[in-house]
Amino acid sequence: MRWVAVVLLVLALLLVWRMMFMGYRGRALRQKQEFPRPVGSRDWKRLRDTVEGTYVSTTDAENALDRIAAHGLGTRSAVSLGFLDEGVGLLREGARSFVIPTADIVGVGHGPGMVGKWMGKEKGLLVLRWKLGERIVDTGVKPRHPEQGARFAEQVEELVRNNQNKNTGGAQ
Repeated sequence: MRWVAVVLLVLALLLVWRMMFMGYRGRALRQKQEFPRPVGSRDWKRLRDTVEGTYVSTTDAENALDRIAAHGLGTRSAVSLGFLDEGVGLLREGARSFVIPTADIVGVGHGPGMVGKWMGKEKGLLVLRWKLGERIVDTGVKPRHPEQGARFAEQVEELVRNNQNKNTGGAQ
């Protein structure tokens, strides 16, 4: 009699897991219509000033609990974050790598966490805010070494300032 209860429990857990998987897959398929696929790079060897860490996720900037599942943007992975001529590159292991074009970067900051990873430290996560299609999204990366993350954020801020100066013709 006891083994019947164990079998039923295992079957119920498998059913719940399957329903969660199907829901996430459906979310990714729906979001593919809404979000364009981020661009990639032809030459990842040019990635410079890299910061090693963990790619946490990409979420809607207005709703931090709304993870973007389309195009693999919700998949957690190891990442090398760095600069390319096109913008900021995220070279990911086991997931689709992509580039955030310089013109699409809105800002950069730090936070205690986001969907998928919560550290509780005020500056534990490096958060890139950028434009994906018509929407503003946040991409979180947990740097392996926090001081490298802070230095990288300063470089991104400078990149954003330089890009704004180019777009305004140098006037501030």
